[in-house]
Amino acid sequence: MIQHRNALEHGKIYYSLCPDNPKRYRSIRLEFNAYTQSLRPQISNAIEGVPPPELEQISPVLLQRLMKVPSSIIY
Repeated sequence: MIQHRNALEHGKIYYSLCPDNPKRYRSIRLEFNAYTQSLRPQISNAIEGVPPPELEQISPVLLQRLMKVPSSIIY
């Protein structure tokens, strides 16, 4: 079975280090939005400390892409 390192799972929790203070991190839960058919991040407040070992780090570039508003939304 091949596992893709960049494959994201909805409901899974990741972490991202704060760019202004590497001693802090934010936990990020990915939620599937049925209206836009995309994953949306739910981001916590900054937490002081070391991320738990069971959490994977999410790429800052990937997180930035997930935070963009999908262009398929029609108002």
